[in-house]
Amino acid sequence: MKTTITSFLFFCFFILVMDASYSQQTDSLIYYSKIVSNPVQKNDLARAYRFFTHKKNKSSRNHIPTEEVYANQHLADIQYNLGYYRESERLNLESLKLLDQIPPGADELWINNTKIKILNDLGKNHANKKDFKEALKIYDKALKTATRQSDIQAILNNKAYIFEKQNLWQKALDIYRTLYHNSIKQNDSSKTARYLDNLSFLKSQMSLPDAEEGLLQALQIHVKENHKMGTATSYMHLLKHYQKNDDTLKMTLYSDSLIEISKKIANIEIKEIALKLKLEVSNSPFIKKYLNFTDSINLAKDIRRNQFNYYVYQYEAKEKDLNKSRLQNERLLYLIIAIGLIFVALYFILKYKHKKEKIQQVYHTEVRISRKIHDEVANDVYHVMTRLQDQSEENKTLLDDLENIYNRTRDISKENSSIDVSTNYQDLLIDLFLSYNSKDVNVMTKDLHRIDWNQLNDVKKSTMYRIFQELLTNMKKHSKATAVVFNFGQEHKKIIVNYKDNGIGSDLKKGNGLQNTVNRMESINGTITFESEVQKGFKVLITI
Repeated sequence: MKTTITSFLFFCFFILVMDASYSQQTDSLIYYSKIVSNPVQKNDLARAYRFFTHKKNKSSRNHIPTEEVYANQHLADIQYNLGYYRESERLNLESLKLLDQIPPGADELWINNTKIKILNDLGKNHANKKDFKEALKIYDKALKTATRQSDIQAILNNKAYIFEKQNLWQKALDIYRTLYHNSIKQNDSSKTARYLDNLSFLKSQMSLPDAEEGLLQALQIHVKENHKMGTATSYMHLLKHYQKNDDTLKMTLYSDSLIEISKKIANIEIKEIALKLKLEVSNSPFIKKYLNFTDSINLAKDIRRNQFNYYVYQYEAKEKDLNKSRLQNERLLYLIIAIGLIFVALYFILKYKHKKEKIQQVYHTEVRISRKIHDEVANDVYHVMTRLQDQSEENKTLLDDLENIYNRTRDISKENSSIDVSTNYQDLLIDLFLSYNSKDVNVMTKDLHRIDWNQLNDVKKSTMYRIFQELLTNMKKHSKATAVVFNFGQEHKKIIVNYKDNGIGSDLKKGNGLQNTVNRMESINGTITFESEVQKGFKVLITI
């Protein structure tokens, strides 16, 4: 009962921790997403950039394209807010490629909405590069698939901006007016301020009477709602409005305000605009000439950089195709190698299986011959011996010879009879060694109990048993030894057996007995070596 309660408490704790971790992660995403859209502190965008970079890298490592796209889009927004339009464009193009990697069955609505946002952002990037024609194409493409009102409004606002830059003011005015009235119905103060500011600034360019009133009203809403970027935009529009109307006093006032807010949001581009407008307050022709010259240089630099980026993207696309082709070739090569390895493995498996079957066939043959010798030859000899026991004295010599033949036949049968290695193998070996013990020969073992015989299969156990038996038989017949020692050892998975006797030795001319042991060891991938000299005993090293 105590264990059950402990497990339940641990489960509850685990759920609470996981829930807290998930909530913390979700809260962080919401928090940093808000910072990107409306930074307040100087380092807000830097902190958000660090957070989403970490999120992007983690998602990339874990192969989660949806999360990587989410992080990528926030990074693109940060770069755009900081004025790094080329980097923002690069991230948006990367996001489109990532969306193509999302497998079928994913959230199609999310994918569609994300693509619309990316297209909208790409349009803005083209607009900042003065490529208005391409920007309008991208916006129209996005409008065809957009379903959410917020997306449609953002795209229309950007189209109006393009029309404004092309001096198609009436088209732009119609769009801004529609967006402004819709935002009031939706009770969205942020959008109301943005669309009112855009509408009023266009009215200023068209010299309509209520332009200043609308610009000041939009500024009040931005300041009240603490929209730093919106406030900065309102200041810029007011500066240009007063510049158009030659109101240098208010230009000076709002240029100072713009410089201050640019410091708060750490936006160099806005600060540059504010300083430039402050210089434009001066009536010096040299300053105006310098400003015009600077604008021309910056425009030329932008064109050159954009051309460079275009060729870089083209090169990367070619490299990607080459890498894809190379990867396909590598996969084909790996497949061929894998198939080759399978065939090689299959060859060795079949070879081993055939070898194993041959060994088993040899054992079956030995057992069959042993039974035949025992059942037919030995029994017939025994019957002849029984009949001769009651005969005359002259047959006793023949009887002794028959008894000798009988004993040898029985030994041959015993040596080749079946072995039950399924029982305790160590006890089986002990019985074997004891069977060769006599008053003339002492067979001893060392460290037999230390060997893990379970690591050997039945075929190897039977083979080892036969080898020990043949060594002992050879010793009994030829060596005239009085002492025999089997020294057992194990190194990792290898079993090592040292055999030694104190017999008369030999010149190592392998007879059938010794050759059989060599053949048997080779059949189980083991080794056996012999060492002997006349009158210096006999040594054998077995490794399996």
